[in-house]
Amino acid sequence: MKYTDKIALVTGANSGIGEAIAHRLASLGCKVYVNGRRESENQRVVEAINANYSTGAISLTGDVADETTCRGMIERIASDEGRLDLLVNNAGTFLSRDRIADSTSEDFDQVLKTNLYSCYWLSREAFRLIEKQPPAEDTELRGAIINIASILGVEAWANAGIYAASKHGMMGLTRAMADEGEAAAIRVAAIGPAMVATAMTGKSGPDYIQPEDIAASVAYLLELSPAAWPTEIVIPRRGSD
Repeated sequence: MKYTDKIALVTGANSGIGEAIAHRLASLGCKVYVNGRRESENQRVVEAINANYSTGAISLTGDVADETTCRGMIERIASDEGRLDLLVNNAGTFLSRDRIADSTSEDFDQVLKTNLYSCYWLSREAFRLIEKQPPAEDTELRGAIINIASILGVEAWANAGIYAASKHGMMGLTRAMADEGEAAAIRVAAIGPAMVATAMTGKSGPDYIQPEDIAASVAYLLELSPAAWPTEIVIPRRGSD
C-alpha cells in the first residue's frame, strides 16, 4: 500500500522506537499523529517532522493505559481526518523485579494496561473505523494495524515475566485480529525484536538492534502486496541468546 497522504497514529512516538517509526512514516508520505504522555517531547518530534517533511505531524498527548484516552484519540482522528489508515501500537513499559514472586498486583496492572490493554482498546476502535473505509486505490487493503511486541512475546525470561505476559498477550491478539483482518482487508501484524538500543532498555551501541531497524520493518510490512499476509516478524539479535 502506498502511504502518501495517509493518516497514521503512532503511540509512544516521542522517543526511541516510536520516534523512529514516526519519522519513517512521514518520509513515506503519512500525516502522523504523535502520541505520548509528555507534551513537550511530543512537540519536539512534531517540530522535527514538520521541519523535514511536508506531510505534517500533530501531537496527541495522552496516557494509553486509560481506555477513555484511547477511545478519545481514535475519535479525535476520525473527527479531524474522517479516516485512519495506520495504527502503530508502540507504547510500552517495563518493570524489572528479581522474580514474579517479588512483584505486586500494581506492577502487573501497570504493565498490562500500558502494553496489552492499550493495544486492545486502540486496535478495537481503529479496526471499527478502518473497516468502514473503501479500499486503497492501489491495493485491496483498507488500512493496517501494526503492533510493536518483543521477542519476549514468543519467549519468556526470568526477571521479565510480567513484560513477557503482556507481549504474549499482544501476539495472541495480533494473530486473531490478523485472521479477522483478512475478511475486512485490514493488515494486522506484530514485530517482535530482541533488545533495542533505547532509553527504556538502557542499552546503546552497534551491538544492539536500532530503532531505525524496527521502523524499516514497519515500512516493509506496508509495502507488501495484499496476497502476502505475515502475522509477525521476530527479530533476534546477532550474537545473543
